[in-house]
Amino acid sequence: MRIWLALVAVCLAVACEPAPVKPSASPSPLARNTFTMSTDREMITFAADRGSLIAFSTKDAPPPYDSKIQRADPSTGQWRTLYESDAHFGGGQVIAGRAALAEYREPYQGGGAYSVDFTVVDLSTGKGSAIDRFALSAATYRGGGGGPRRPVGSIVIGPDRAAWTRLVEGPGGSVTGELRIASLAEPGRTTLVGSSSEWIRPLGVDAHRLLYVVGGKTEDQLHVRDLDTGADKIVTTGAVGDQQREGGIPGFNAAVLAGDWAVWADMPRGAAGKVRAVNVLSGAERSIDMGGSSCSGVSAGTRYVAWYCASNINGILDANTLEPARDIPVGVAPEASDDALLWFTVVPGGRTVTLFRPR
Repeated sequence: MRIWLALVAVCLAVACEPAPVKPSASPSPLARNTFTMSTDREMITFAADRGSLIAFSTKDAPPPYDSKIQRADPSTGQWRTLYESDAHFGGGQVIAGRAALAEYREPYQGGGAYSVDFTVVDLSTGKGSAIDRFALSAATYRGGGGGPRRPVGSIVIGPDRAAWTRLVEGPGGSVTGELRIASLAEPGRTTLVGSSSEWIRPLGVDAHRLLYVVGGKTEDQLHVRDLDTGADKIVTTGAVGDQQREGGIPGFNAAVLAGDWAVWADMPRGAAGKVRAVNVLSGAERSIDMGGSSCSGVSAGTRYVAWYCASNINGILDANTLEPARDIPVGVAPEASDDALLWFTVVPGGRTVTLFRPR
C-alpha cells in the first residue's frame, strides 16, 4: 500500500486516464496465477481479498470528501464501487472478507476540530458496520506538528475481533488514547486494554492474540495480549530518541503479525536494513538481512512477508517459517496482502496493479 507514493509523481506527469487491462490469457504459470488491473490517480492504497483486488480511493479536495472502496474480480476485469463515504480515509486493512476504516471528517470551515468513525465494511455486500466514534474540538489542534508525540486514532481487525485506539479530549486540549478491543458481532461490548497520552496503537489481531505498542517518553514497549486468558506480556522494548536525529522511534512501532511472529523493519540511518522478528509464543528471535538500504516497511499476509529496497531489491518470506519463498515471479516493490502478493507497473497513461496468488 505504500507503493503509490513512489509512483504518483510519475502518474501526475502524464495523462492518467485508466485504460482497461484484462487478465492475461497466456497459458504461462505466471499468467495463470496473476490478475492485472489499471488504476486511476485517486486510488491510493490496495489490498487483496480472496483472489480479488481491493482499491481505496479518495479525492484530494476540501471537505466534504469523496472516498470509495472498489473491487475488481478476475471474472469481470472491471472495478465496481462497494462502499462510498463523504469522509477521508488514507486506506484500510483487509482481513477475512472485511475492510477496517478510520473515517476522518472535519467541518467545512476548518478550525482544527474533527471526528473519526471506525467502520468495518463487508466486502461481499458493501455494508458498513459502526464500531466506535470520537470527536475532538479545535482546542486539540497543534498546527503543523513538531511537538511531542501523542496518540492517533487507528483500527485493526482479525477474523472475529476489532481493536482500535479512540482519542479522549482532556483539559487544555490534551489528548489520551484508549486501546479497546471487541467482538465484531458485539462491538458495543468493549474491553479496555490500556491508555496513554504518549502513544498507543494496535498493530495486529487474530483469533487468539492482540499485538500492540505502548509509547513512553524514553522507552516504547511491544506487547502481546492473550485474548483467551487476558494475559499480557512485553515482547521487546526500545529506546525513544530525537525523531530528527539518531535514535528516533523503534521500528517495532510498525510491526506486523505473521503467524506466531511479530515482524518489523529495522533501518538505521546510513546502514543496511534488517528484518527483525520475535516469536510471540517462544520468544525466539530472528534477524534477516533486507538486502539493501532505503527499504520499505514490512507487509504481511497469511502466506507471505514482503519488503522492497532501492535498486529493485525485493524480499519475500514464508509467513509461517520466515524462510525465503522460492520461485516467486514477482514484479517491482511487492506487498503482501491476504494470501497474495501485489505489485505495480508504470505504463503509458498511468499504472497497473497486479495480484499474484498461487493456486
